[in-house]
Amino acid sequence: MNTEKSELDSLSLLIDTQTSLRDALNSLGGKEAHGVIEKYLFYTAAMINRVVEGYAYLRESRRFESSKFLIRTAIEATLKIKAVRQKPETLFRILFTEDKEKKKWIRSFNNHTTAEMVQSIEDEWRAFVSEYRNAYPEHEVVERDFSIWDVSASTGLERYYNSHYRLYCQFTHATFDSNIGNLGVFENEDNRTMTLCALAAIEALVSIGAEAPHLHSLEGRLPQRDEPT
Repeated sequence: MNTEKSELDSLSLLIDTQTSLRDALNSLGGKEAHGVIEKYLFYTAAMINRVVEGYAYLRESRRFESSKFLIRTAIEATLKIKAVRQKPETLFRILFTEDKEKKKWIRSFNNHTTAEMVQSIEDEWRAFVSEYRNAYPEHEVVERDFSIWDVSASTGLERYYNSHYRLYCQFTHATFDSNIGNLGVFENEDNRTMTLCALAAIEALVSIGAEAPHLHSLEGRLPQRDEPT
């Protein structure tokens, strides 16, 4: 009974937080973003909103196992949002890594359009680099891979990476433990983790001018634990 009540209470908080996240996104409607950093925060927060909304739908439908496959995505987006907010210059390395991976993916098709597509991506990247240098002359532009571990380390969230991120990677990577249900003992972390992700997205939106009047009350409803948030 206590487990059921805990699930209902934590899910209620998550749904209220997602509603606040949705409203914060809507409050920015019609406003122009100033630079790629604001765009990144907005669109990543919007992605977190979609993931959390889908997760909550599955949770309300009692599809607990299915819902777990969405958690790693939300965590990874949240780690990136936190990194860009704390150290805006890290955005360049995040986008450089994504661009490099995109070219690897295109090359894997190895057909008559591959070379042309790769060249187009490279041209777009060089144009972006020029625009980025002009927009943020104070940033060090480093064309070097930036893994999700690097993202976590840059914000002091190594422990969260090693605990929660690694936990939910088990489901994404279809490990045997996750397949046979051995990780059910951690189920009480699911809703809390997604709520933390939604709160981080709201905070990012507020930093670029969004309205979120219920943010502090939502944070106050979250049970406190000794872990980085």
